[in-house]
Amino acid sequence: MNQAKKAYFVDGYHGGIKGHMPLGSWAEVIRRLEQNPEWRLSLDIEPISWEALRRSDPHSYDAIKRHLQAGDRIEIVAGSYAQPYGWVIGGESNIRHLLRGKEIIEEHFPGVTVDTYATQEPCWSSSYPQILRSLGYKRAVLKNPGTGWGGYASGINYEMVLWVGPDGTSIPCVPRYGCEELLNCWESEAGYMSPEFVEKCKAHGIEHPVGSFLQDLGWMAKPWLDEDYIEYVTWRQYIEEIAAKPKELWHFTQEDIRCTLPWGEGTLQRMAREVRSAEQAVITAEKLASLASVTGGLAYPEEKLREAWDQLLLSQHHDAWICATTRTGRDKWAWQAGAQSWLAEQLADGIRDQAMRGMIPESNNESAVQTYGVRVFNSSGCDRKELTELEVAAAGGTRSIRLLDADGRTIPSQLAGTRVSPEDGCVYAGKLIFEADVPAMGYRDYRIEHVNDTATVHADALDVAAVIHENHVDITTDLYRIRIDTARGGVITELYDRSQSRSLVSPEEPLNELTGYFISEARFVSSMESRVAVKVKESGPLRVVLEMDGKIAGTRFVMALSVGKGQRAIDFHVQFHYGEETWIGDPWAMAPENRSTERRKSHHNTRYKLQARFPVALSNRKLYKNSAFDVTESRHTDTRYERWDEIKHNIILNWVDVYEEESDSGFAILSDHTTDYTHGEQDPLALTLGWGGEGGFWWGKRPLEGVQEMRYAILPHKNRWDQAGIPQESQRLSEPLLPMLIRCAAPMSQSFMKVTDSSIQISSLQRDGRDLLVRLYNSGSCDSGFSLITSLECGDIAAVELDGQPKEKLHHSLLPDGGAEVRLSLPRQGLATLRIPDVRYRTNDETIGCETGIEYEKRNSVSG
Repeated sequence: MNQAKKAYFVDGYHGGIKGHMPLGSWAEVIRRLEQNPEWRLSLDIEPISWEALRRSDPHSYDAIKRHLQAGDRIEIVAGSYAQPYGWVIGGESNIRHLLRGKEIIEEHFPGVTVDTYATQEPCWSSSYPQILRSLGYKRAVLKNPGTGWGGYASGINYEMVLWVGPDGTSIPCVPRYGCEELLNCWESEAGYMSPEFVEKCKAHGIEHPVGSFLQDLGWMAKPWLDEDYIEYVTWRQYIEEIAAKPKELWHFTQEDIRCTLPWGEGTLQRMAREVRSAEQAVITAEKLASLASVTGGLAYPEEKLREAWDQLLLSQHHDAWICATTRTGRDKWAWQAGAQSWLAEQLADGIRDQAMRGMIPESNNESAVQTYGVRVFNSSGCDRKELTELEVAAAGGTRSIRLLDADGRTIPSQLAGTRVSPEDGCVYAGKLIFEADVPAMGYRDYRIEHVNDTATVHADALDVAAVIHENHVDITTDLYRIRIDTARGGVITELYDRSQSRSLVSPEEPLNELTGYFISEARFVSSMESRVAVKVKESGPLRVVLEMDGKIAGTRFVMALSVGKGQRAIDFHVQFHYGEETWIGDPWAMAPENRSTERRKSHHNTRYKLQARFPVALSNRKLYKNSAFDVTESRHTDTRYERWDEIKHNIILNWVDVYEEESDSGFAILSDHTTDYTHGEQDPLALTLGWGGEGGFWWGKRPLEGVQEMRYAILPHKNRWDQAGIPQESQRLSEPLLPMLIRCAAPMSQSFMKVTDSSIQISSLQRDGRDLLVRLYNSGSCDSGFSLITSLECGDIAAVELDGQPKEKLHHSLLPDGGAEVRLSLPRQGLATLRIPDVRYRTNDETIGCETGIEYEKRNSVSG
């Protein structure tokens, strides 16, 4: 091949001790590197692997360090802690993977720069440009031609583009070429760079075509290609020295990430729920610990939080998702992810409880009148008034519990007994449900009185009630009128939204029908084919919980529907009890020998999965969905596809919403874990609840068995998603109010930090020495000018990068109470991180300042 046909190739390795790093593999790589002076490597290695290498093979470790310091033949790319699929996890987790990974790399290889984001797997999300830029990355790559089991990016025929994120930030990027055909079920032409492919690229205006294959660490070490027309380069060399400078703006959306997993498969569904729960717990614990370290003198649990984050991040490793059911015993990916997410959540729960108890210590004045009460914490940046619940023990003779605020006013409450005397109906324990009004990033106290009278407790409450009839149940709240058809499987035949004065459902097309293609029956089966038995578990006046027990094709399901006063979302918790192996989905099967090459998979066809269907009465629907720090308007006319090379993005991270412009009305579904959905002109919006079928190479045959469960919620609304507050409702479910029992002399209330625009979310709050780092995210569709207000005393507030590096000082105003207000502006879907230095909290007796765990230990050892 002549010089005019020259092409470039990025070779290297990916993996590490979590995936594959057998002893001696690095020694072989180093030897081959020395034998092939033209060979260059880009390394996408789990950073925790470097410590294992230093212990097990110090010679190879030192050789890699020398090559990295020389800087010409080896480049570390990405540097992510556990190489996650960024499209299945939250925004804050994506940031922490990069922060933690770069921190560890710096410990091992001081001064080595990681400024190229490139991965062997489809480890991206649409918001990455602003994240990468803020962390010092200069370039990115959207190719994963060697391992695309989870999917791939859409293509565009440019040598380089400017990848533009939802906030407008851009980064130079090598895209997957539009002419780059997909091969088998895991790779593309760019992994092999045949002469024909090189010719095709040049014909499409790509003068310097580049391919890549970051090999599995542990394979026999050698250059991937041996062709005289190929020049080996690192990604940094190719982009900086060879490729044309990018001019084309590529507004890459979440739907350009064409990835999929067998959503609904039992192991994957369970793991996704566990990881999501741990993710939410760690973020909340970190916020509360940061506040408690200022306001209550709590020793900031830095090491415990780091361990919690590390365990969470490990549970998000991409192989935990694509290979969840592979290996056996404790080596099984799903088992490890489950153990890691469990440990992360346990650590987070302990930190959270300690922080809540340490935030403004309870009075030690023994002469003061002590009463029992409830303190309710709000970890978000906006005031919230909503229902919360707490399990309580009751004094003897109690029939109800009265809650009083600081002014002595009775707060509407409801006591659902869990231990009740059969003789006289007295309650010894139960769930206390009440409407809490809690200021932003703070708490409010309520006093508890045990009473033997229920008449006055609910005097100000607007009734929420359920009435059971022969074939239906009527539920009324201050927001909705709902009818449940018990003769037809518990579907919703009326959902009247009082705020819109309209119903979004007709009896002919009810909501929340459970349906799927049961392979044993060779047909679509519906929950409407049989009755459900109904129990009212909670009967108001603040909340109704209706439990429905039914069957679908012989499979038992138990569904709890929950509605409450002022509660916009209608919540569902469903359990399926599979008594035997159950197969639900597209009956497409394949011979085992074809699993690695067959492009059609059963789980691609979501219409055949077990789903909850919502044929709402909205025409010409637009669909919106969120992802990590982004909201995307769908470009798909439908979500129908069957083959790996036809993937359409139909993934729900937290929520998906359909909207009718003519009536200015919408309908959202919120999920407690990442899964997929169905939607199209001929298909109503439907949420996947289960799938069992033939999954191909990594999964094989995967039946549904045992107990599978999930939670989801629906929310009819006026206005488009942003004006309807769907992101705020999603955050309400992710970060619920947190009540705890206390002793107190008098009810107190305090707000430590708030934002003046409800679209602005406090994504994280953490300690950095004696400072606080506050991360803000504009979840709305428009640029926002707003204020951040803190009641804490502090020094000069500054804007910093995601890793805390300085950007600029910000002007702030001092407030009469000693706090500060700073005015900010954020673009739509934009991020900002603020450093609030030398934070102090003034009580009546003293000023409490931030102190580290070491400082706390020193102070207490001296005073003791």
